[in-house]
Amino acid sequence: MESDRLQAILRKGKTEKRIKIMSSYGYDLCKKFNGIYLSKDKSTAILYWRHTEFKRSFKDWIKYLSMFLRTVQISKVFSTLKREKLVESHRLDIPDYYYVWILGSDPSRTSIRGLAEIRDHLNHLSDESELPVLIETTVEKLLKLYTYVGFEEYEKFFDTSTNLNVWFLKRDPKVLKKES
Repeated sequence: MESDRLQAILRKGKTEKRIKIMSSYGYDLCKKFNGIYLSKDKSTAILYWRHTEFKRSFKDWIKYLSMFLRTVQISKVFSTLKREKLVESHRLDIPDYYYVWILGSDPSRTSIRGLAEIRDHLNHLSDESELPVLIETTVEKLLKLYTYVGFEEYEKFFDTSTNLNVWFLKRDPKVLKKES
């Protein structure tokens, strides 16, 4: 979740603590699906999953509910859940893909090397499995970065509840020649 969308739903005060709670939840969930990658220089990380492998258990839903209630403004709970459903409904309806949930970098250590490593990791996953990679953004600067590294926009909509554009992007796998 990007900072603009995040700030619109977070409870007031203790922002850093609330972001840490959300990050911890995301880390634990994606770890379960082997969907964590940290660049060697530790400047950039992604949390992702493969769509067909992403199955939340009852325990996962309880953790989600706990995280949600501890971090999201009570007045924003229903609108946030509705927005999550709306965003999901705009994703491509395809049988399988890799979904990048969070791509983050240390703001004090901007590293092109870390971003390039993340890009290479995603490209390798995509090419080896012959599956696309999907990602969304509400930040135009990131839209430009994602298109620069090979993602293509397939949809865009304006989220009236946050007054933000949401861009939907995908990176198709390169077909690798199999040795016979």
